[in-house]
Amino acid sequence: MRKLFIIFIIAVLTGCNVQYVDVNLPVASAEKFYGALKVGDIATALVQFSPEFRRQVENWPQLLGGLQEKYGYVTQIEIQSSSLVAKNRDPCYILSYAVKRGELKSNEVLLLCSSGDTSPWLIHGHKLTRLDTQQSVSAGTLPDEVSIQTP
Repeated sequence: MRKLFIIFIIAVLTGCNVQYVDVNLPVASAEKFYGALKVGDIATALVQFSPEFRRQVENWPQLLGGLQEKYGYVTQIEIQSSSLVAKNRDPCYILSYAVKRGELKSNEVLLLCSSGDTSPWLIHGHKLTRLDTQQSVSAGTLPDEVSIQTP
């Protein structure tokens, strides 16, 4: 704990740009996305994705529509975890959700980023993993997870 405090003091004294990022803002955007899927409104759900994502991933509307057609609308979501990350210099959050569509249960990871204080939080990456088969599909930008062992 003392090391962390010392690192924080050094960052403040050397002029590092330390800022507070409120997790409630990306969570609200994710809830808009899932709220639209709960009523079957894929067009409104897609508005929550960044323009970059929509340009790169043309088949995502068909994927979401296919899930809705085969399993039904999203009926339940529960946030499992959140982690603050960065994409370039923009603040981002990785949000992990337990999602239920009819009988289909999945774990979904969203990467939401903001380009500034007034910029909306938009989805830059999306990963879905079926819990029954462990099949997964992902698109957009998602960070790689790296494990570091500590003594």
